[in-house]
Amino acid sequence: MAESKTVKYHIPQRGIYMYSHVHDGKTEMIVLNSTSDEQTLAAEYYGVLTKDSKEGRDVSSGERIDLTKNLVVSPRRSLIIEF
Repeated sequence: MAESKTVKYHIPQRGIYMYSHVHDGKTEMIVLNSTSDEQTLAAEYYGVLTKDSKEGRDVSSGERIDLTKNLVVSPRRSLIIEF
């Protein structure tokens, strides 16, 4: 059985680390805020990793996330968004 995996990294900026992991057709975007401040990420900034996806789901809370809008990340928080 062949597995298909892809990992894409985004250049860290302002203490935000981001990458996407594609496995068997499902994509997860991992966002890590290493700062003590809330960070707002413009949709254009992370859009490279989400491609054509318009909506995702926060894996830990189940909350729906609109991927066409800016993303707010709390201080010292990580997000895993599945789409």
